[in-house]
Amino acid sequence: MNKNPPTIGRMVVIVGFALSCFGLLMFLWVSFGGPVPLQPQGYRFKASFTDATTLAAQGDVRAAGVSIGKVTATELDPRGNATLATIELDEEYAPIRSDARAILRQKTLLGETYVEMTLGSKGAPPLPEDARLDDTQVAEAVEFDELLRIFDPQTRKTFQRWQATLAEATQGRAQDVNDSLGNLPEFVGSTQSVVDVLDERRDSLESLVRETGTTFEAITRNEEALQSFIVDSSRVFEVLGARRDSLAESFQILPTFQRESRALLRRTRDFAVDTEPLIEDLRPVLRDARPTLDSLRGLSPDLERLFGDLDPLIEAGDVGFPPLAEVLRELEPTLRATGPFLQQLNPLLEYLEVQQPTVSDFVTNGGIAISPTVPEGSDAPGGTGQFTNGHALPQLPVLGDQSLPTLQRSKTNRGNAYHPPGWLRYDDYINEHPFILPNFDCAHLGGPKPRTERDAACGVMDPYAFQGEQAKFPTIQPNPPGGRSLQQRPGDERDRDEARGR
Repeated sequence: MNKNPPTIGRMVVIVGFALSCFGLLMFLWVSFGGPVPLQPQGYRFKASFTDATTLAAQGDVRAAGVSIGKVTATELDPRGNATLATIELDEEYAPIRSDARAILRQKTLLGETYVEMTLGSKGAPPLPEDARLDDTQVAEAVEFDELLRIFDPQTRKTFQRWQATLAEATQGRAQDVNDSLGNLPEFVGSTQSVVDVLDERRDSLESLVRETGTTFEAITRNEEALQSFIVDSSRVFEVLGARRDSLAESFQILPTFQRESRALLRRTRDFAVDTEPLIEDLRPVLRDARPTLDSLRGLSPDLERLFGDLDPLIEAGDVGFPPLAEVLRELEPTLRATGPFLQQLNPLLEYLEVQQPTVSDFVTNGGIAISPTVPEGSDAPGGTGQFTNGHALPQLPVLGDQSLPTLQRSKTNRGNAYHPPGWLRYDDYINEHPFILPNFDCAHLGGPKPRTERDAACGVMDPYAFQGEQAKFPTIQPNPPGGRSLQQRPGDERDRDEARGR
């Protein structure tokens, strides 16, 4: 055992620890509403409550949800069977007015009671300190069990059964109930937005309520139909109850469906954003398509009759198309065998196409050339002069030093055996060299020569395109396998350029 006296330092530590414990206890005392010793007394008054069994000293006093004071003491009211409570208010809320009102409320489900007050109107006289609030200004609290007494026994029994069922439903779901209460402020905020909208549309809401009354009046007008509806609804709920497992499975699947729906909505929103430029580009097209659609409106009756008459054709096609398909399948070897023949025939037809003016002149001028007829006996003495069925072909021979074969061409030779297409209307050549046909060449003159007073002009014909080559006398080549033509037609080059651009 240590018998040494405590030192000064230890005494200071002990005193400091004791004072800190006292200060902590004093803080807790004041925090929980305990009175502070030696503190000056504030504004106090008294109020009598008929049912204040759970009202205790240091009970809270509130006004509009704000704490404004404490209950300092409770005692039996000498005027009757009631509790006389002494209430002390904070300085900023004192004094109250003589028309102030008070009532007991319960703060929690455990029954913690507090005094709810209104401070009174400014025009009323103030209530003196330590005075008693008039009993008429104290409202009697309504307990929950008193509220249930207004119902008949059957309703109370039904309410009791409902509470028992509610207890079974919430058993083991404390966390879910807690989460629901936690989401209650957000729900209230959302409900406030809905209430604000309803307040703005008050006239529409009044009309809805009024029309709802009219609807219920119409429903109750035919009680038999209403009874039938209720019976059928009961049957529907019975079926739902019998299939509650399937219904529960549907609710279990519902979150997955909602997630997939949200993903689909996001994709749809992205698609809408990406499609908006396309829609904007299509607006001019739609405006331009309006006249076409207007024209189709006038054509629609004829199209309707046409489509109506297509049924017999479709029925006949069901019978005729299978044999036709068989014929086409049998024709495949024959058509395949025509490929080499068409490779040789198509270039000839293409050359005749290039020489259309010459071929046309040959066909049309043949009949005209042999149209003259010879009179019968025109050369015989005593002929009758009657025309016969014989025809004559007029000839115009040109004789000269080049009529017979020779090794040298004379300077007057302007012959050409391979005239270009449309040589009889060779406008550019005729404008430059009038009265002279296009020449194959002017090599015997040393080149093209203009017309002089003595000699005719000599101009060389231009080469023309055939099967992709430029020549004065084209050599006809067979088409390659597959039948693709070597001949270039007007617009082919432009079409290829546009195809490359696309």
